[in-house]
Amino acid sequence: MKYLGIDFGLRKIGFAISEGELVSPWKIIDVKNLSDAVERVSKIIKEEKFEKIIVGLPEGKMGKNVQGFISAMNKSGIKVEIADETLSSQRAKQVMTRQGISRKKRRFEDAYSAAEILQNYLDNL
Repeated sequence: MKYLGIDFGLRKIGFAISEGELVSPWKIIDVKNLSDAVERVSKIIKEEKFEKIIVGLPEGKMGKNVQGFISAMNKSGIKVEIADETLSSQRAKQVMTRQGISRKKRRFEDAYSAAEILQNYLDNL
């Protein structure tokens, strides 16, 4: 099965992929607004033929923004599953630091956060 992990943000969206038990950070896209995000993410999902989509759900105000994104994705016909996103950004920063990734390259943090979200989801299956 081909999985896509998503770390949703209002300006940037991080992606991670997996076709088995191990996850890899993939890429980041910049978005202008919710409709732009839904359109671009839907296109990626269809082009790459992802079978299962996992979106990290944070708490608080950002959680409401993510729920809006999830609702919009579902309305567009793409079924999305939710995974807990608690501390994924902090764990991603720790992983990047341990791997010796420079501060400049840490701008890919959103993809590493998506990888944390997806890996936790797969580990809990």
